[in-house]
Amino acid sequence: MSKVPPRRGRPHKNPESPKSIGVENIRWSAVIATGLVLLALLFGLTFGIRACAVRSGKQEPVSVKAPSATPTATDPGLDPVSPEPSGAPGSSLENPIDLSDGIVEIASKEKSVNTPDVFGHEMVYSAGTGSLLKPLLKTLYLYDLETGTEQEVAKVKIKDGEIFETVLNGDYIAWLDTDQKGSNAIYVLDRNEANAKPRLIKECSFAVPKLRLSQDYLMWIEQNEEKEERLYVVDLISEENASIPGFAESIERAMSTYGVSAPGIYDTEIIWAASDPEQSQEDSILNGEKSAIYYCDLTYFAQDDYEPAVFRPGMYVHDPITNGEVWAWIDKNKAPDSTLYLKVGDEVRCIGQGVITYALGDEMLVFGKDGNIYAYFYKDGSYARLNREGERGIMPVVSGRRVVWFNRSAKDGDQLDYLSVPYRK
Repeated sequence: MSKVPPRRGRPHKNPESPKSIGVENIRWSAVIATGLVLLALLFGLTFGIRACAVRSGKQEPVSVKAPSATPTATDPGLDPVSPEPSGAPGSSLENPIDLSDGIVEIASKEKSVNTPDVFGHEMVYSAGTGSLLKPLLKTLYLYDLETGTEQEVAKVKIKDGEIFETVLNGDYIAWLDTDQKGSNAIYVLDRNEANAKPRLIKECSFAVPKLRLSQDYLMWIEQNEEKEERLYVVDLISEENASIPGFAESIERAMSTYGVSAPGIYDTEIIWAASDPEQSQEDSILNGEKSAIYYCDLTYFAQDDYEPAVFRPGMYVHDPITNGEVWAWIDKNKAPDSTLYLKVGDEVRCIGQGVITYALGDEMLVFGKDGNIYAYFYKDGSYARLNREGERGIMPVVSGRRVVWFNRSAKDGDQLDYLSVPYRK
């Protein structure tokens, strides 16, 4: 595989990127100086009381420092974060704000709908109507959340196959035809070409690859031998493959685990989980597998000496994701007791336990837990419930402030609910 050539395509970004934080200027320097002195004294007193509380066996929420996502260095290892959730006063996971007003039900003409992907005001998914004993998800649809219109995009081409792993952005729609038995075909449709036809990107065997799409890059982890995984990136303009330095080496000790951990991508930033390069095999056996999160920027790949940077959170990491501002992951391979973590700047926060589905939007982390859909607003640490009380919601997907999830309390077919989450004041 070759490295990604310099970008020569359309410059574009995701439509609802995170906003910058403004800082107000304060003139009263004397007031600030006095306040800082008092704050330092208060901190010293608080720290002493906290230390006594910890020694006496009382538990308090703990966060650890993590580096920024600048791909320049290898980060030191960190102790595991406390499993105590963080949150703003008056808005906890146990007592969230109710934001369920404004939910819109999405009406598909099909009875069975697969997990969608959302970008801006559009959504793509595979669907079908018929017996669950036969291949069902044979049609790919594009849905407009603003107009409520559903448009057919493509039909499955592989024999006895279905359409899975649907993804989209402003320029492309990509998906996977698979028979779930080792035959897989990745297709892409260029949305900027009039009367465009789907083009075959790659056929692959073994496990079903998980697709990720950003700008002109399509990415997936593929099992190309019975015991070997590779991280593939394809430039959809040049159709050239990109090598990810360090990926093959990073998963040698945990192939069966990290091969099913999907990478995350936002604009040109890629992150993925792999074995901690500084953990010995003996320590891994005795104390459990610890991970590293590798991260890099595709725009630097023209440099021959460029390599991914490494962040070591001191725990196992599965399915890391990014929105260009923060990172999120869980600490088990989709186990029911998985804990959700969020890296905000230099801080790693524990968000909640019993989480296996989650997505990042604009200034919020959305996740499913105990049949509810929650949003965690990481600017102020508050929680909100998005689904109606008493209704079972699962598997949220997000774009910006738009959230879509399955309403499992609906009686007729697969019901998707949609909510545009207001910004917090």
